Amino acid sequence: MTAQTTPPFKRGDTFALSGVYRINGVPSQLTNQTIRSQLRTSVGGLVANLSAAIDPDQTVNPGRFYLSLVDPAQSATFPAPANLYCDVEVHGGGTVRSTETFIVPVVPDVSQ
Repeated sequence: MTAQTTPPFKRGDTFALSGVYRINGVPSQLTNQTIRSQLRTSVGGLVANLSAAIDPDQTVNPGRFYLSLVDPAQSATFPAPANLYCDVEVHGGGTVRSTETFIVPVVPDVSQ
């Protein structure tokens, strides 16, 4: 299976993504779960820890989560051009599950 790719991210911009956690294609509530996420290089080098938040209304928005940088200024140091790799790890009920890995292409910024 081919990894999903986000739209290109310009180094130095505000990094913010949202997604929906699904099990077998069906949005799955994240009530009583915790999540975490990181951006890494193709060889596994840590680029950034991400702040991972669960949408508080899991009835209306089942599985919805939000990712941002713990340190927003850190996006200015992202390698570019480069592909960064990310997944979301879900902890709850004694189990750990991870989403599929997705690719975040990073491109240089023009206006500095």
